[in-house]
Amino acid sequence: MLVSNALLCRSGSAVQFSVFAVMAAIGKCTVIMCAMLGVAAGVKKDEYDFVIVGGGLAGTVLANRLSESGTHSVLLLNVAGAPPKAYSSPVIVSDEFIMKSNMTASEGLEVRINQPGYKPVPKFSTTETGSSPARWLGGSTLVQLTLYLRDHPELLDTWSAEGGDWNWEKLRQYFHRAENGASRADSKEWLSAGSGTPDYGNKGPWHIAKDPAYVHPLTEQFLKAAEAAGFPRLGDLNTQQGKGVAITPVSQHSDGTKMNSYDAYMLPAMDRPNLVVQHESRADRLIVQDGICTGVAYRHLGYRTDHVVKAKREVILSSGYIYTPRLLFLSGIGSQQELEAVGLPVVQNLPAVGKNLTAARFTPMAWHTREPSLSQMMGSPISPSHSKAVPESFQSAVLEGTARFRSSVAKRENPRAERPDVVMHFMPLYYAPKSAPIQYSLQGESWPLTTNAYTLLVTLGETEAKGSVSFQSGAPDVSPVVTHDPLTARDKEVAAEAVRLARKVGGSSQFAQPTQFVENNAGDADMFTAVYDGRGTCRMGNDQLTSVVNFNLEVHGVERLRIVDGSVIPQGSPYLAVPEVLALTERAADLILHKHAHELHGALAEHTTGHESSHQRKQTGPAATVPLSALIASFGSHTTLTQAVSHLKFINSAPGLAETAEETERPSVAIIAGCCLGVIMLTAFVKVLVTSFSKKVNGPGSESLLA
Repeated sequence: MLVSNALLCRSGSAVQFSVFAVMAAIGKCTVIMCAMLGVAAGVKKDEYDFVIVGGGLAGTVLANRLSESGTHSVLLLNVAGAPPKAYSSPVIVSDEFIMKSNMTASEGLEVRINQPGYKPVPKFSTTETGSSPARWLGGSTLVQLTLYLRDHPELLDTWSAEGGDWNWEKLRQYFHRAENGASRADSKEWLSAGSGTPDYGNKGPWHIAKDPAYVHPLTEQFLKAAEAAGFPRLGDLNTQQGKGVAITPVSQHSDGTKMNSYDAYMLPAMDRPNLVVQHESRADRLIVQDGICTGVAYRHLGYRTDHVVKAKREVILSSGYIYTPRLLFLSGIGSQQELEAVGLPVVQNLPAVGKNLTAARFTPMAWHTREPSLSQMMGSPISPSHSKAVPESFQSAVLEGTARFRSSVAKRENPRAERPDVVMHFMPLYYAPKSAPIQYSLQGESWPLTTNAYTLLVTLGETEAKGSVSFQSGAPDVSPVVTHDPLTARDKEVAAEAVRLARKVGGSSQFAQPTQFVENNAGDADMFTAVYDGRGTCRMGNDQLTSVVNFNLEVHGVERLRIVDGSVIPQGSPYLAVPEVLALTERAADLILHKHAHELHGALAEHTTGHESSHQRKQTGPAATVPLSALIASFGSHTTLTQAVSHLKFINSAPGLAETAEETERPSVAIIAGCCLGVIMLTAFVKVLVTSFSKKVNGPGSESLLA
């Protein structure tokens, strides 16, 4: 009995050993099969010719232009993926969608804005500014009001004050490369007050509308009021460049929906085999060895894992005026004193990183009116219940009219210069100061909106007061701080003149209904807030103490590292920087391609179709826009804004209607299916093998040890 038990144990041990051996073989085979299937599906290598950090306006333009020839491998790292379809809708609808649906922020990517002396809201957080949506591919172009106002040629010429050839003559061809303004010659404004041909490119991807999709009756009255106050009527603010007033040019599609750089530049490039777009990726550090930038260390926010990607040619930073200097600082590139204060090693001492922040300052001066403003046209519950919704107004660019002039202070300082430094944007809507620093919002008052008024955003474009982006820690999870300095005595003198002229225009008898100034302290010297847009924090120049990049946009003292975004622009402006960043990036792409042309001539990209790992999946964006006509077809001629936003939420959440980057990224379906099939087949085979072997050991009729 003891002998037979011993034999049975030996037999069982033999079977168990064989089972374990076979199971180990299964594991090895499974790994091999997964690897083979992974190769077949095109798992990518972590090395590219160019690595672009940031998928905003500049990043999307670069991704398109650098991958266009097919001979360069390009990786675009961004925090979020393709924007929801809702962003390709009328301005006011998409803005309200943003305020109601997308106010989240990721670790290290929040921002606190300090504006000392600004009474209503001394500090702004992302919960009030709504900055997070700008992290989708397309960046700030998703949340802007579609205004398209180029800087004055004189202002562009100042970019080359220290040398270089960044000036109007050089940049004009790049504005034109980006623009498609062929229809502007037929605009109502140009036909009534223009001559010759409007100064726009005709074949670019960035569409400039012939006329805005909607213009409020109050805006026409504003134009007359400004003319009565001495502003010449202009046919086009980008062609006729001096003092004057006109309807604001806008970048809208012909159906009244917003332009954005994802649709214009990214979508046409998404199927290129040499371009990989990787989202949910927060760049945390640049890899710099012996003064050469060789790659980027990043965190995948979905998987919470850390990775490194290498760049064979260049790393290009396009994360904007806040996050580009942030990444430099975290990488040891910045002020030596500030780096040492947070315990970071100094890789390159560049004191100008995060400094020299320029941002236009504005104050919202408003007048009560009996004429229904936009606040009365949104439908319940936003507008009072007795007012009917006017869905056509949802297409308003909000800052519908623009008047500009050169201040007496600027004339005194530089009698030869002609560029306007003060702008008054007209808004047929009450702007509550609580909404600052965003350019407008329907959230400034409780609903229903009871203040029926229009507003002049009185804007100072070239202030002495600057600002900075600072970093309280060397940890990537700690968010940066933006500080805007108070206006100087010189700035306040300009502000006082601007406010006097604004009172003359805003209170003009040219407005059909009697008006009354809204007393909310707007216009006071300490009531000028910075626009949520900035330049200069990585400014171009020759001096390593006062600039961050040279005139080829290469970072001083670090090879193979370049910055291409609005942070390099050295001069402030009364306008948002969309046109300038378009032109700057188009030219930067030429500079980059020219430098590497001899190195890559005739080379084939190493990455082929399907190079997409579990968090590098190629994406497709919204198949079409959501125009006003679609909203009216769904809800009728008196569609309310809340109905429209609800419709966008449905479109955004309905499966198959619009893919967004909110989806949790998953491994390739082909890889998963192949691995599962392989495991099933191997398991079935081994089960048959082990059962047969067990029967031989135990004998006929014996109970299997595996049963």
